[in-house]
Amino acid sequence: MSGVCRLLSPRRSKEGATRPVRILLVALLSFDPLAATQQPAATRPSQAAVESSAKQALRRAAALIEQGKFREAEEPARHAVELAPASAQGHNLLGLVHDELGRAAEAEKEYREALRLDPKHVSARHNLGSLLLQQGKLEQARVELEKVLRQDPKHAQAHFNLGRLLAAERKFAEAAQHFQAARKLRGDDRVVLLALIEAALKAERPELHEAALRAAGDLEQVGSTDQRALFTVAVLLAESAEYERAARVFERVNQLVPHSYEVLYNLGLSYYNLKKLSEAAEALAEAADLNPQPPETHFRLGLIASEHSDQENAVLEFKHATERAPDRAEYHYMLGREYFRAGYWDGAASSYQRASELDPNQALYFLSLGNALFRSNNYARSTRAFERAAQLDPKISDIEYLIGYGYRAQGQFEEARGHFERQLATNPKHIESLAHLGYLALEQGRYADAQKYLEQALALAPDHIAANYDVGRLWVKQRQSDRAIQALRRMVQLSPDHTQAHYQLFLLYSRTKQNELAQAELAQFKQLEELDKQVRREEARIDKARRLRLTGVSEPDIAQPPAMGRPPAPPPPGGGGR
Repeated sequence: MSGVCRLLSPRRSKEGATRPVRILLVALLSFDPLAATQQPAATRPSQAAVESSAKQALRRAAALIEQGKFREAEEPARHAVELAPASAQGHNLLGLVHDELGRAAEAEKEYREALRLDPKHVSARHNLGSLLLQQGKLEQARVELEKVLRQDPKHAQAHFNLGRLLAAERKFAEAAQHFQAARKLRGDDRVVLLALIEAALKAERPELHEAALRAAGDLEQVGSTDQRALFTVAVLLAESAEYERAARVFERVNQLVPHSYEVLYNLGLSYYNLKKLSEAAEALAEAADLNPQPPETHFRLGLIASEHSDQENAVLEFKHATERAPDRAEYHYMLGREYFRAGYWDGAASSYQRASELDPNQALYFLSLGNALFRSNNYARSTRAFERAAQLDPKISDIEYLIGYGYRAQGQFEEARGHFERQLATNPKHIESLAHLGYLALEQGRYADAQKYLEQALALAPDHIAANYDVGRLWVKQRQSDRAIQALRRMVQLSPDHTQAHYQLFLLYSRTKQNELAQAELAQFKQLEELDKQVRREEARIDKARRLRLTGVSEPDIAQPPAMGRPPAPPPPGGGGR
């Protein structure tokens, strides 16, 4: 999840590696007096005095360790080892000091010396296992931690660290079992609970998922005022798509720590995934006010505005996102999609182009680019974009048809024909390909083929405008005036404002000496032609206003490739408006 901040984590060493939990127990009462330094009788102090001094040094070192004063603990720990070099406890304690001060090699040496002196020393073996885990030596760490548990099955920290090791290996079900064991031994320790929740959720087993949710509920109770623990469990719940519960916990954290960007962002994200768009917008907007820099916040606000059909705010937020993260292809794609929906083809093409440059392996980006370029009359570039989309994903629905349409718009009829035929090979009832093949055959004088394809298209879609019009044209070209008039009269019934159909009828009526009908069709044609001009002027005015509203610029970028003429018809809805 982009933008998540984990506020609760194990303590880290100076080198930055995560430190497994150590045990700090020092069995001072079992100090071995025979381990005291042996000196010549004439010079050595009494055995009792040595033993007493060693115990005092150990106690002092242990007390300082418990206070986290490891540097101060080093001197008494070393002194204890000097007084009793054969004491496993002394070496274990000195190893722990080295360990906490980041001296891994010295720490391992002391732990191993303690185990050489006393192979059953549980504390030293656990600390050695924990050190090996910290160093990423998982197999060696596993051996030591499993030995600890064979000696002491109720060793809570060994269960915890072995759980962490298994989680690092992505063996989440086994890890969860050890975290459950640690919890039984240590009660509702929050660090153990969080580790259990994370492993159980990631195990993707129904019974462990339920156990994780119960543990999350327990943590909410025992840590009701611990914003760090609550935030972490809310993140884990959200990552496992438990958005309802995650939102509830984020709401609690927001009460404890109001006006926190991280909390508000994650709360907004949970609301978004619950389709609570108004609540999501409110939380994310406050997060953006607190910290306007993270691009993901603006991206999410753009998605919400888009779903509310608020194009201006969607464009604004997606622009903010692309400005802050110019290398994120999906941000440019979403900006392009919003431009496309607004009918701003040049802007859509520019944004889709950038997305495809940043991520050239996404077929959707090229498919969308092809559609935008087609609508801005850049047929050659549009066709190339469609062809690239087909290379990346040959299974795109209608992709051969779209490539064929691009070639038809360029006047390359044979290329277009090949692609329309390939579309029919995968879908013999593809109406648009049949209609276009009829058009191409008609233009190339292959009238029998034209009739065949157009009749097949009309059998599937009797009211298909282009196919009906081309049937009329077919009879005109073959000088079958009666059949042409019949076909075109049906055409104007289907589409009364089809300018060219009225013009063809005017010509036919004139040819057949039906002057009154011819004049009526001519008048209708002129009226529709003037209306078409008005519509085009209004479209240009709207386009200029749209461009100004979305970009602040009323004229197109002079760097935009020149138009190549109007298409015979717009391409069908495809990737651009997805």
